[in-house]
Amino acid sequence: MTSLSAERLRPLLLGLLSIGLAGTLIHPAILYLAAIGMALGGIAARRRAGDWEIPRELRLVHFAFWGFVLLAAIATGAAVSDKSLAGSAWPALLLLLFWPLTTGMAAIRLAARDLFTAVAAASLLMLIFSATTHPARETAQVTLLLTILSGWGAWMLFRENGTMRALFCVAAVIAGLVASGLILNQSHGIQDKAWALAALGDMGALQILGWILLLSIPVSVSIPFATSRHPAARAMAVAALITAVFLVIIVVGGLAGPASLAIYLLLMAPVMACLFVELDRGDHRPRAVRISATIITKNEADNIEDCLRSVRAVADEIIVLDSGSSDDTVAKARALADVVEVTDWPGFGIQKQRALEKATGDWVLSIDADERITPALAREINDRLSAPDADAYKLPWAVTLYGTRLDFGRSGRAPLRLFRREGVRFSDALVHERILIPEGRTTKTLRGRLTHFTHRDFGHALEKSAKYAWLGSREKFRRGKRARTLSYATFRGILTFIQVYLIRLGFLDGPVGYLVAVNYAQGSFNKYAGLWTLSRTEHRGEAAD
Repeated sequence: MTSLSAERLRPLLLGLLSIGLAGTLIHPAILYLAAIGMALGGIAARRRAGDWEIPRELRLVHFAFWGFVLLAAIATGAAVSDKSLAGSAWPALLLLLFWPLTTGMAAIRLAARDLFTAVAAASLLMLIFSATTHPARETAQVTLLLTILSGWGAWMLFRENGTMRALFCVAAVIAGLVASGLILNQSHGIQDKAWALAALGDMGALQILGWILLLSIPVSVSIPFATSRHPAARAMAVAALITAVFLVIIVVGGLAGPASLAIYLLLMAPVMACLFVELDRGDHRPRAVRISATIITKNEADNIEDCLRSVRAVADEIIVLDSGSSDDTVAKARALADVVEVTDWPGFGIQKQRALEKATGDWVLSIDADERITPALAREINDRLSAPDADAYKLPWAVTLYGTRLDFGRSGRAPLRLFRREGVRFSDALVHERILIPEGRTTKTLRGRLTHFTHRDFGHALEKSAKYAWLGSREKFRRGKRARTLSYATFRGILTFIQVYLIRLGFLDGPVGYLVAVNYAQGSFNKYAGLWTLSRTEHRGEAAD
């Protein structure tokens, strides 16, 4: 993920972090300049680093930051009162630096121990600055936050046998408490209380929505990892929650000033980067069970080799069941798979059940030829199956189309792919088959991504959409479903677009996200329109195929 030259920037970025946070006591400009300097350093580190599979959750947190800026800008343009954002909200623009800050910190492979050390250093510097300056009263809130984070870091480092760093954090806690007392005793005033975001009573609907976005998304992302099996990642998730709670308290208490956003940015960005670095670093244990991978194919010569090579990272046995391919699929599969057989085509569910019955492993990975196991997902699967904590796992999709990896919309789904073999079977559906897990077994979702190349080009997308829509129509008809009017098909098409593009945040995937949403809407319309034609045929007493 990184190169040595990128990691050499680590001391610079961490130094700027400590100076920026502590420099708030002297003047907010030091905080702002540090954020800009860290962003520039982050861009340099990112360019020198290798490829990195950016987590979907990180993109979601990025949306929270730039979404806040967008809503604040709209509120500023619409404001007409003296309490508008105009003239005092420009620090909110610093939130646009979240992406270069976070990806830069990830590029230098920021570790939890290093981040806690930098925060502790900032707390110690605050003691020095508070004794030599006359800080504003609000800076006591910042000092308290750094003190709490230093204390949390000391606890984590003690548990991880980082004794020297832990003692440094303990010293920072003491320094932070002393600094807070000094600030409260000699503070000389209050920062910009007239700022429109200073109290809930002064906010409009857009501003409240912006704050909800900025606070709720990092919290919702962090909560699942607060119980992570990796201690360092768990510590980072809790640190993110502490930082978010701090901002909630000062906003609700009417203590938020322009510098509050910069402080939130300067802490949340490295915390989020460190969280995912530690999650990735923690997956290293070898699996203790045997895995069989099953793949059904037909004319997948363009995909099968890459698929099988990716699967080999987690599979002891690979089984390919082909349905009479007319290309080189079978020949290519035999060079890489353990078992390759050619059979007829009875439908997706039955065919996958046939492949499952040939598996001999304790666990089964059911994967399609147009899917790939990423290196990060392979590490996570092997690590998780060193001591399985569930009976089945869902693997989040990362659909890749036209050079773009889609993280939201329908790509945001996590299909069930990995399961304990005993007692499991596939449904007999013609399309959209389901894996039937025995009652009482537990299912969890992994974090790594299952890359999914759904089609070769737009023409192939239209072809697959039409095929699956018609299969879906016949399957619904077979199960007794009926459609009496085309208006229902139209309604389902519109509902699908709203769900994929808006509710599932498909708009975050850019132009390709819009194209995919329209394609899914068209497919949904076609499926129910097809059901309508079958229903009319039945109603008129004609034979339906």
